[in-house]
Amino acid sequence: MGSKLRHSHIQEGNDVYFDCNVRANPWATEIRWWFEGKEVHTNTSAGVIVSNQSLVLQRVNRSHRGRYTCSATNSEGEGESNSVHLRVQFAPVCKTSQKILYGAARQEAVKILCEVESDPPEVNFRWAFNNTSENIIVENHAPSHEGTASIATYVPRSELDYGTLFCWGRNNVGQQIDPCVFSVIPAGPPDSVKNCSVTNLTEDSLKVDCQEGYDGGLQQHFILEVRDSLLQRLRANVSNAWPAFTAKGLSPGTTYVSVVYAANSKGRSKGVVLTAMTTSMPESMNRMAKGMFS
Repeated sequence: MGSKLRHSHIQEGNDVYFDCNVRANPWATEIRWWFEGKEVHTNTSAGVIVSNQSLVLQRVNRSHRGRYTCSATNSEGEGESNSVHLRVQFAPVCKTSQKILYGAARQEAVKILCEVESDPPEVNFRWAFNNTSENIIVENHAPSHEGTASIATYVPRSELDYGTLFCWGRNNVGQQIDPCVFSVIPAGPPDSVKNCSVTNLTEDSLKVDCQEGYDGGLQQHFILEVRDSLLQRLRANVSNAWPAFTAKGLSPGTTYVSVVYAANSKGRSKGVVLTAMTTSMPESMNRMAKGMFS
């Protein structure tokens, strides 16, 4: 890297440049730059400038983090440099794919996890609650063991205590601009499962696969009930932590009605009903069975 740069203190928005020092005889005819194994080309609109033995990155951001190398080629062959790891420090930003919807009954404490990406990873957090009438600072929160996460314990005591919680992080680079947003809603029974299908039908078993719906704000589990369509007798009752089931011990060539429920501590969803017939026993097996009992 350029000798004037303090490698450990590069932050988003800084300009960064690399020098490629080459020894060659005859002199190199081509010098190329690489980022994480992919060649880097000039892209002025993105602030990337390749000029002979120099690489300039204008206003770097998190996407520029990684390993950079250069290579040089002459008539004798090609040489590649050592790699230089570019670290770009940045203020906290929300981690994607975290849970943002929480359900809680009145007087019930709910723990809300706020996770951010940050460099450096030492983060201080601030929480606030917003409903339709006021903003309230939330004091009951603590960092998790990672340092880039915080857990707020929130207790809705009336209907006005349901609303939106905001979480901001701050590190040595600065304050998080856009907060992480979480909704606290009254807990209730879960929604029905969806996109269910019956697969792997055999003479004595069937498999049911579904996608889970909203959990009502509480941990849910799933139940499959299988009844024969003629007498409505319960032939299988299977519980699972996710909506995938296998019912066994069924009769061949019989139509069954399967009902799938989701349930949590507040109740049970509406059932999703599927109908399927197990496969018939092969004719040779039928003749054998008849011979055994004649």
